[in-house]
Amino acid sequence: MTAENKKILLDTLRRLLHRNATATLRNIVNKTHPADLARAFHSLSRAQQATLFNLVEDREKQGILIIKIDKDELPSVVESVDADALISILEKIPRDDMADLVGRLPEEIGQRILEGMNRESSEEIGELLQYDDQSAGGIMVPDFIALSEETTAAEAIRCIQKEHYDVEMTFYLYVVDRFGKLVGVCSLRELVTVAPETPLSDFMTTDIHFVYVDSDQEQVARIVARYDLLAVPVIDHDRKLLGIVTVDDVIDIIRDEATEDILKMAGVGENFVETKSIIKSTKIRLPWLLASCMGGVLATFIIGHFESTLEQLVFLAAFIPVIMGMGGNVGTQSSTIVVRGLATDRIQMQNIGKVVLKEIAVGAILGVFYGIFLGIVAHLGYHMWKLALVVSSAVVFTMVLAAFVGSMLPMMFARFRIDPAVAAGPFVTTAIDIMSIFLYFSFAKFLFKL
Repeated sequence: MTAENKKILLDTLRRLLHRNATATLRNIVNKTHPADLARAFHSLSRAQQATLFNLVEDREKQGILIIKIDKDELPSVVESVDADALISILEKIPRDDMADLVGRLPEEIGQRILEGMNRESSEEIGELLQYDDQSAGGIMVPDFIALSEETTAAEAIRCIQKEHYDVEMTFYLYVVDRFGKLVGVCSLRELVTVAPETPLSDFMTTDIHFVYVDSDQEQVARIVARYDLLAVPVIDHDRKLLGIVTVDDVIDIIRDEATEDILKMAGVGENFVETKSIIKSTKIRLPWLLASCMGGVLATFIIGHFESTLEQLVFLAAFIPVIMGMGGNVGTQSSTIVVRGLATDRIQMQNIGKVVLKEIAVGAILGVFYGIFLGIVAHLGYHMWKLALVVSSAVVFTMVLAAFVGSMLPMMFARFRIDPAVAAGPFVTTAIDIMSIFLYFSFAKFLFKL
């Protein structure tokens, strides 16, 4: 749905809700895709959200809508539905999405739902909830097709038709031994093109791309993207097949991880803030700005330390913003490149020296270019070669140092298993601001012999 169509839908829903035109509303919401309804939900009140949700007649559509709406909007929708109806809605969605939703609900509601489900579903959901929601186990689907090596192609096709017709996404047929350990995989295309009497062991692929149940979801996404898979099997450390992660979930992972990194790099937390209240948005952003605040205070003390120098050479103040700005920009560029490289697996930790040296070299070239340029500006403006030399030296050293800090800090964070995107926000810019001010005044004090 385009932005214009979204606006039309939202305006129409608001107008009909205001008029209490229930019949027309029911007709519209039942003809609109749940994903488009979910986008409109962000701009409606909780009471309006509950009203629209209850007008959706198809349980499966209600399930998709629940999956798509924001976590903060979920309680108001769930509270408007009785427990039995909610259970019947959840039973229409995949097990991994069901587990995710139960985990997002208040504990008492989630427990009540689990108790109301049939035993098999409740046990499956309970097992999925034991895994970290950022791991392969937390996002996997426990429904898959797995048969023994001796099964023939004809038997496999009959089995799929009779016993596995309701599997969410039938992309691959997995082959396991008698202990349930993954030994091979074959595509459905291969299954229908071989002779019916051919056993799976004759045409299955034994070079399998898989992930462990405790693998991070980013690793899962990288494997699916790298090998162009539609699904990737999830195994335990004994190689027993536990589930699969499908490409639709991987798309969500890539989007969420990219958004999280961008928000962290901007220093505004790691969760969406545009749909949250003023108080919640403030609470999220407040601690992230602490580093910048403390860095600013420290920079103030550094300037205060050089107060006598600044009093004698007032013109130094004119170049403080440009030196801090150039250093901050280079540091942000270097950190962004490194964070992106680490996220996409294009930069390896063992290449830390090579990566840092490359960024330092780039920073030095940029520093020399802009150092000469700003030195000329300083000389033309104040007719002082010493000031030109101070500005040029400060720019060169600041940009080299910024490139070093911007590339090194994210890699050090990654080394200690801390999200490197955190380093690319206030930490890098604050560190560079402090160092650039110190270098600038130190050079000035030395060259002007103060």
